[in-house]
Amino acid sequence: MRLATTHVVTQFFSVLHPDFPKIRLSLSWLVVVPALGWIISGTYIPLFSENLPRLENLAITLTILMLMGLSLLGHVAAHVLAARGMKQTLPERTAVFLYGDAAQLWLAAAPSWQEAVGAAVGPFASLILSGLAYVLWNAQVGLFWNLVSLFLVIFNLWVFFVNVLPAFPMDGGRILRSGLQHAGYTRSSPTTAVYRFGFLVCVALIAWGMILYLQHSRFSAETAGITFALALLLLDGLIYKPNLENTAVSSAPPQRLSLLRLLSVVVLSAIMFGMFASTVLTNNGLDAPGAALSVEPMITVPPQYRHTHNGSFLLTAVFSHAPILAGEWVLSRVYQAVTILPPEDVVPQNTTIQEQARQGYQELDESEATAIAVGLRLAGYPVEISGKGVEVAAIIPQSHANGILQVGDVITAMNGHPVHITDELIQLVQAQSATAPVRLTVQRGQNQVMLGVPLLPPDASSTTPRIGIAIQSAGFEFKTPFPVSIQTQKISGGPSAGLMFTLTIYNALSSKDLTRGWKIAGTGTISLDGTVGPIGGVKQKVAAAELAGAQYFLCPVENYADAVSVARGIKVVKVANVQHALNFLNSLPPH
Repeated sequence: MRLATTHVVTQFFSVLHPDFPKIRLSLSWLVVVPALGWIISGTYIPLFSENLPRLENLAITLTILMLMGLSLLGHVAAHVLAARGMKQTLPERTAVFLYGDAAQLWLAAAPSWQEAVGAAVGPFASLILSGLAYVLWNAQVGLFWNLVSLFLVIFNLWVFFVNVLPAFPMDGGRILRSGLQHAGYTRSSPTTAVYRFGFLVCVALIAWGMILYLQHSRFSAETAGITFALALLLLDGLIYKPNLENTAVSSAPPQRLSLLRLLSVVVLSAIMFGMFASTVLTNNGLDAPGAALSVEPMITVPPQYRHTHNGSFLLTAVFSHAPILAGEWVLSRVYQAVTILPPEDVVPQNTTIQEQARQGYQELDESEATAIAVGLRLAGYPVEISGKGVEVAAIIPQSHANGILQVGDVITAMNGHPVHITDELIQLVQAQSATAPVRLTVQRGQNQVMLGVPLLPPDASSTTPRIGIAIQSAGFEFKTPFPVSIQTQKISGGPSAGLMFTLTIYNALSSKDLTRGWKIAGTGTISLDGTVGPIGGVKQKVAAAELAGAQYFLCPVENYADAVSVARGIKVVKVANVQHALNFLNSLPPH
């Protein structure tokens, strides 16, 4: 494959060393860069942000791509700096791929420990870059840098794990070569042996990709495609023949084969291979304990109304995703709080990850608005509430509304009568005759349309006519006496934080500390009447609360049995509504 030399980058890094290797990029980058840009823009960003403007999406994508490139050059620069410090001979050229440079182009160094150190600094440089990106993400400075830094955390961590593979073209191949030399392995050239092992890994990856595809699971095509792509990336690096010239041969006599040293090399290589294998995809889903986050920093109320207290409320999250890595599958075998699921349980067949994320954003928005209203009312402040209408969630096959209504339509009136909430629409339909169609005022996108829909006769369980649709609230509008807002951090959607938002808002507006100085975790949806509803993943949320050091866990009644089954040192308290939670909190002794 023909290569293009990046002269500007080479000249820039010549500051580190006058003989800095010439950086070459294979033509595969012409495929890799557009593919990465498409994945970042079309999949990654929509998972963590709702309706981001196209220009901002593009800016984030380009920033990520640029910093990925700088991360890879930092990986190469670490090798060069280490070689310069140990006075090793540098290769005349090196090729940079998505995972770093082709390790087999480096000359074998003597003594062998220098070879291992020179190779190891690359992956550890990537690990440090991942840590720095995590510090930036953890600071939560804003959506733009949150998205950029989180991607760089994942990317540089991936570069670290992939590069410990004890085979060329990875840095682990140089570490294995140095170990074989140190053990006195002379049966064949250590460089050639490690190079051939790289091809065997590629064959194994292709075989695993075929197995994934033949499983016909929810994400079989995607997991197989990514596995094949990784194999091709390794093969692209292996097109470079290894540098067999040894310009740093020790003057000492050849090392005799030491079985103990060779066994140590085998064990170390097995560990390194296991670290690499942990990043390989599987066709499974997973629920694992997520973050347990303090809610107080997320709540904003005017300073003249806010009270500061010693205790804290924690919301808990579940790290739920599919497909998963092989390392996550292994973790589930040793950690009870991590549960393997069919991928369809995480992302149903009839939806996409992006659609699921959008639904999560909507649920989170409604949960925040409801929590603000309920929290203010508990604190004694008046709140005016009005519904935005009724959204069509589904249409049954036999309904006359098929071809007239669409999923996502918002019904705002029927026969001239305003419709704000679901109960109003239900009552209006029940008062109709099944022989006459109803006139619906519908908001469809930016347009308002009038539609006539014939009703269905009553079904076996009812005596009233019906439209034949599943409905849900389109949201609510609130008028509050002063502004209150919730700025979520490190969570991307879902309604399960409603209870903890409500309690935290009330606590911020109350001179009395509801927590009594304790660390209180919990979960549960919240309704306008204060009802606490069930959630998913309660076992993982209890585990997250215990890891965060919470003493109590507020839990919906429906989830209580599951929560108690995994609780160890934490006390689980079941609550049916927000008043039950307040009664319990008021009964706590001061901490």
